[in-house]
Amino acid sequence: MNITEAVRSHTGKEPERMNRLRKIFKNMKYRHKLTILLVVTSLVPMTVLALYSHSRQSTMVRSSELEDMQSIMEQTKESIDSQTAVYASLLNYLTYSPDIEEIIKEKNIDNYTAYEKYTEIADPLLSVPKSYHDAINRIQLFADSIQVEHEYTLVPLDKMQEEWWSEGLKDDVRIQWKVDRTRGEVVAVRMIYAQQKLNAVLCISLDYDKIFQPLTNILTDENGGIIADQDGNVLYNKTGLKELKLSDDNKKDTSQTADKLLSKISQTCTWTQTESEENDWVFYFYKSQDAISGSVRRILLEEIPLIIACGFIILFLGLSFSRIFTRKIEELTKNMDQVNHGSREVTVSSDSEDEVGILINSFHNMMDEINRLIDEVYVNKIALKEYELKALQAQINPHFLYNTLSMMNWMAIRSNQMEISKVTLALSTFYRTALSKGEDVVTVENCIQNMQAYLEIQLTMHDNNFSVDWDIDPTIKNEKMPKLLLQPVVENAIEHGIDEKEDGDKKIFLSFRGNGDDVVITVRDNGMGMPQEKAETLVTYQAKGYGLKNVNDRIRILYGENYGIRILSAPDEGTTVMMRFPKEGRKDEV
Repeated sequence: MNITEAVRSHTGKEPERMNRLRKIFKNMKYRHKLTILLVVTSLVPMTVLALYSHSRQSTMVRSSELEDMQSIMEQTKESIDSQTAVYASLLNYLTYSPDIEEIIKEKNIDNYTAYEKYTEIADPLLSVPKSYHDAINRIQLFADSIQVEHEYTLVPLDKMQEEWWSEGLKDDVRIQWKVDRTRGEVVAVRMIYAQQKLNAVLCISLDYDKIFQPLTNILTDENGGIIADQDGNVLYNKTGLKELKLSDDNKKDTSQTADKLLSKISQTCTWTQTESEENDWVFYFYKSQDAISGSVRRILLEEIPLIIACGFIILFLGLSFSRIFTRKIEELTKNMDQVNHGSREVTVSSDSEDEVGILINSFHNMMDEINRLIDEVYVNKIALKEYELKALQAQINPHFLYNTLSMMNWMAIRSNQMEISKVTLALSTFYRTALSKGEDVVTVENCIQNMQAYLEIQLTMHDNNFSVDWDIDPTIKNEKMPKLLLQPVVENAIEHGIDEKEDGDKKIFLSFRGNGDDVVITVRDNGMGMPQEKAETLVTYQAKGYGLKNVNDRIRILYGENYGIRILSAPDEGTTVMMRFPKEGRKDEV
């Protein structure tokens, strides 16, 4: 089977499945239909409310998560700002310290005096803060007055260019912050001018991990943090999300900017930001959307038991109410079925004045009237009907007809009239198969024999001026069908089809085939034909005799609206009549 055939097969199955569902619902008890209606009517608004409530709660949870993230970020930022504020204050204190100012101003002193002053004044001033602040690596003073480097604290100004943080410094007296993730170092730099000339530089070098420890402390396997300067350069980057490939080592990867990282983060995470009040740093805190969705899912899991409980309550109430509403209708239906099977006793009653009560009382009154009429006319009428029936049966006694035809056949043979004998035998077969011992339902094989006899007579009447082709599926010969369905169709094909054709070959084609669970009988002629619009009216037009409409109505009454006659025709191309009815095994499903 190719793809096209598979699609057609699937498409064909959908309407069939829908028809079966409609049939199941159509044949369902009224109480069950009412239960479904009550349950659906209750579940629809409940589902809408549940979805709306869940949507609102989800929105609130997500909003709460964002607020929590913002709050955590603000607290972390304040913690880091408080640290940097301490070091900024220390830097300002040292900048305006008289001892530092004296060191910066005294330029022409001998080395011994300078060493003595540096040891007694500068070393304690620049070294003691380390003992109080473990984040301080060192404090350095770069000054034009310093000729010889003293330890690591006092350095000539011209050596400042050798420091990594000297690149990009602005000519500004305000504190400037520099971060090097590779070295793991954060510096605060204060430039000191004298008469608009750079005179000295104070620098506090801080431990990178300790400065950003507050941000590291709040990170888990569901979130991450970034700190960048106003130019977008990443100063800090660390994440616990394994699926988020930002960097293997947050201190070594310096190629990415904050915008690039946020672009990647936005694909799977929700983030918030805040700006430092002490420097130009921007703090970013992000959290996995799956983690946020997990909170929403937990709410849903808490709601599911309540929803299920409400569903069971609705189902219980629906069953209870439907049984209360339909109890009298079911009693009435059961009583009417008993009446249909011969009982004339009314067992249902109602004192209600609603529609059901009126229906029950009307049925009670109707049965009382029927019983009265039956008692009145039964004795006289039944005897008369029996006599009339026996007289009718005597008139159409098939044995009398068969004996007469047999005698005519014997007389024709004795007179050597073989054509008369042939027609007589065909007529005998036609009536034998048509009467079928009084049965209303015959086999397809019986119908075929009946049509063979009928067409034998018609061929003789028409001097064999047309031919008949047969296509018979042997597997359906034993299928049952109502008798005398096909004869009006074949008669129409002869009278209105080939009889009106003046020249050319005249043919009639009869097909008896199985089609799935159905039997399809086709009668086709190559006569004059007609427009399709006119052909479709033949099953709705009531002819004088037993026409196609009667055949179609009979099939539909017996088997349902899905069965009957279909006519296809076109001028000068003939007419095709297809008759469809179910096989014996399908009758109970109809």
